[in-house]
Amino acid sequence: MPFLERIDDLPAPIAEIVRVTDAAGGAVLAFSSDDHILLANHAQRQLMPCCDYNDDDTYSSLFWRLLDKGMTGNPVARETPEKWLRRAIEVRENSPNLDWVNDYKWGKMLVSHFRLDNGVSVQARLDMKASGLEHYFHGLETCTGVTRMLRLRQEIRGLEWALDSLGLAVALVDRVGSILHANSSFLEMLDLGDGVVSMDGNGIGATDACDDLVLKHAVQSVASGIVPAAYVPIRRVRQDPLIMAISAGQSAGTAIIATARFGEDLSEVGAAVRQALGATPAEAEALVGIGAGESVTEFSDRRGLSTGTVYRRIDDTKKKLRKNSFADPDLAGIASLVTGIAAITRAPNRRKH
Repeated sequence: MPFLERIDDLPAPIAEIVRVTDAAGGAVLAFSSDDHILLANHAQRQLMPCCDYNDDDTYSSLFWRLLDKGMTGNPVARETPEKWLRRAIEVRENSPNLDWVNDYKWGKMLVSHFRLDNGVSVQARLDMKASGLEHYFHGLETCTGVTRMLRLRQEIRGLEWALDSLGLAVALVDRVGSILHANSSFLEMLDLGDGVVSMDGNGIGATDACDDLVLKHAVQSVASGIVPAAYVPIRRVRQDPLIMAISAGQSAGTAIIATARFGEDLSEVGAAVRQALGATPAEAEALVGIGAGESVTEFSDRRGLSTGTVYRRIDDTKKKLRKNSFADPDLAGIASLVTGIAAITRAPNRRKH
């Protein structure tokens, strides 16, 4: 009977797991209530070619063949096979859902076991590297099942496409700025080398020495849980400053860096500041300058204004912030607020692809 027809003969939940795993290139085994093999897909037969996978084959007979060929993925099973097999059968019969990682001679695989009330069960295996999951997940998530991992991969791929289309560059990094994962827009930004570059083949850094120190300190502080978020303006030679929003990653010791590559035009940021804070054009211009890393003196010199005039505009904005219950109306808080707005601002007409 053809493979797809045999899938249709399985109970619906089992059939769904088989289809999803098979489509991802994973290995699948379905078992009857008495642990006889009902189905083995092509990937399973290629992965473990020590068995014919006939109806007479069982979970136990497959285990002994794998052990004989040195293909078992559990070190305890290799040391005390009979004891391990008894325990494995007991756990399989009493556990509706199990997820773990086995270390085979060809590499680590995520394994999921799912059992229905009628005793029909399925084992799904995914090679983390071959399936591309290592590209999205740093380390093996042993508490996450095969189907959940595949759905997460699909969601992340869709999110990546959306972020790329919006000109948003996003990366997951560790405490020292080493990239664990980055979308194509972020990698392209590093390749351009204007403001931020790839350091030592994997980490990120700023081309300006002072900005680099600030960026590294911000990433370390956020990834270590010292602060929940930070905003860092990065000076560039050919364009306006690049604003990086840094927030804590879901995994401990990680941080997410996001920036709108095609929304760095300060006039666009100024428009967003006016809308978000209710500032006048003059006030917004001063705030954007502070948010981009300029001191009051630098901004006043560039615009031909007195420092007193700039401070008055900032003071007027502080009053508006207090009125709207913003918690940080000092210069540092204003700079952080403005760079946060800038990090989610983009100018669609700036994109050139």
